[in-house]
Amino acid sequence: MTNINPSQYTNSFISGYNAARLGGRINNSPNVQNEAQQQTANQENILRNILPKTMEQITQTTARLSIMNEQQITNLLKDLLNFPKNFDELINRLITGEQLSNRQMGILLLAAGADLSKFSSLLQTASKEALTNLYQMLAQYNQLGLSLKDEQIAEITKMITFAAAASASDVQSLKTTMLMYLPWLPLTNPDIFKLEIGKNGANEGSFSDDFISVLISTENYGNLQGDIYKTNQDGIKILLISSEDFPQKKLAELMNEERKKYSININYDFAVKEAFKKGKNEKPETQIYMNTSPGVNPFLLLVSNAFIKNVHIIDTKENLREKREGKLDGKS
Repeated sequence: MTNINPSQYTNSFISGYNAARLGGRINNSPNVQNEAQQQTANQENILRNILPKTMEQITQTTARLSIMNEQQITNLLKDLLNFPKNFDELINRLITGEQLSNRQMGILLLAAGADLSKFSSLLQTASKEALTNLYQMLAQYNQLGLSLKDEQIAEITKMITFAAAASASDVQSLKTTMLMYLPWLPLTNPDIFKLEIGKNGANEGSFSDDFISVLISTENYGNLQGDIYKTNQDGIKILLISSEDFPQKKLAELMNEERKKYSININYDFAVKEAFKKGKNEKPETQIYMNTSPGVNPFLLLVSNAFIKNVHIIDTKENLREKREGKLDGKS
């Protein structure tokens, strides 16, 4: 898997697809027809969600495809990989393999251990199927007189190749999988999300060895850090460290939705660190550094994913507020 050449792989796929399309073989190829007939229910769901149902929708879909952004392509990638919509569903599939209520899921995941190799195996298998799913999707589009641009096909196949290559490393597999559920972050940018496996440096007796530490560089509030632990009382503890500018209580309110969802206790400690304050001349950007224990608890992965998303929500709302104020100032 590590010897994959993304450019060569992508160009080969596009050349093969275009040759089949121009040669008129896509509609009539026995192989494609047989593959279409043998599609699983999951593959049918992919097409059902993507393909338009009426001529009016065809026009809308064509316009939408012509301006697909990175977030939309990442969401399409999840469909092609047959990944569930939500991160908690994926974790539940990997760890328990059962259909559970949120409460049941929370209790079982909090008591379980995560085998990171499962993420590698999942990516390896799913990435092989994704190209078949993509080819079938393009064939269906061709039958409807639609097509994706070569650049878009290249971007999608590059992401599939990236996912396949990531399966060679357990840590990279976890990082890539999490990025698919944080779709506003560029999937293939190695500097935007760094993930390391390390030992717990805390000495608090109430904490187990299960921990995740997340350091986020926000656009509006400087840096903030969330140390997320599984406690010996079968709960979650979050130590939030930020500058005084960041609305810590607001983040706790958003995170409490996770507590209600899974009926798991989440307790908070807050600390202010002025060194985390954003400098006036700093270039605004979002970066995430995550450090976790080798046998990380799978429920902590859900909590850290929610933590990152809720920080992003707060940061994005601040961007919108500043834009609105800027427009008002411009009119005055």
